[in-house]
Amino acid sequence: MRLTILGRDGPYPAPGGACSGYLLEGPEGPVLIDCGPGVLARLRQRVDVPQLAAVFYSHYHPDHVGDHFVLRYVLDIARHLGRPRPAPLPLYGPARPAELAGRMPYKDVFAPRFLDPGERVTVAGIEVEVRATDHPLPCLASAWSAGGRRLVYSGDTGPGAADALVELARGADLLLIEASLLARRGDRAPGHLTARQAAQIAREAGVGRLLLTHLLPEYDPEEVLAEAREVFPEAQLAEPGATVVLS
Repeated sequence: MRLTILGRDGPYPAPGGACSGYLLEGPEGPVLIDCGPGVLARLRQRVDVPQLAAVFYSHYHPDHVGDHFVLRYVLDIARHLGRPRPAPLPLYGPARPAELAGRMPYKDVFAPRFLDPGERVTVAGIEVEVRATDHPLPCLASAWSAGGRRLVYSGDTGPGAADALVELARGADLLLIEASLLARRGDRAPGHLTARQAAQIAREAGVGRLLLTHLLPEYDPEEVLAEAREVFPEAQLAEPGATVVLS
C-alpha cells in the first residue's frame, strides 16, 4: 500500500492548503479517504478521478466531505464526455446520521454502502475494519490491511475513544492520527486530541510510524510536532504531497 497526503488542515484550510484528504493505493487501485475543501484539485493532479477504485469517508463534517459535492460532478460529466466508469464508484461512510449519509449519493454515479462500528469490509482489495470514535458527529476510525501491512486512520476523535483506538492500531505499520490541539496551551475541544494524546495512543499501540494530521492552521506545525515528540520521538507531520510506502 502507498499513502499520499492530499490535505491535513482542520477544521478549515490554511492559505493555499487543503483539509483532510488521503490517497491510498492498493491491490485494486486508488482509494480516496476523505475529501475536504481543497482536496479535489490536488487529487486531480495525481489521478484521473473516474479511475478511482473507491471513496471512503470517516464522517460527514464539512472539512472531511466538502469537496465530495463537486467530486460527484467530475464523475457525472465524465460520462457525458465519453469517459464513463464501467460501474458506479463504490462509496463508503458511516450509516449515521442517516440524514447526512443520505446526502452522499448522486444520480447513479456512486454505489453506496454505509457502515456501522465493528463492521469489516473489503475496499478495492484492502481489508478494512471500522470502530466508533469520540466525536460529536458519528465518526469511524479505520484499519486498512493488505499484503501483510496495516495502516490505521483515526478520523476525528477525542480521548474518550483512546483505548479503542489503541486496540485498533496495535502493532500497525502506520498510524495517521488527528492532533488538533496543544496540551501546552491548555486546549480543550469536544471530540479532538492534543498532540500529546495522539502520541500517547501511538506509543501504547506500539505502531511503527506516526503521522500527525488535522492540524489547526493557526498553530505552528513545529510546535505540534515538538509536543508529540516528547512522548513519541519519531513522530512526523503529515506533509501535503508526501507519500509513504508500506512495504
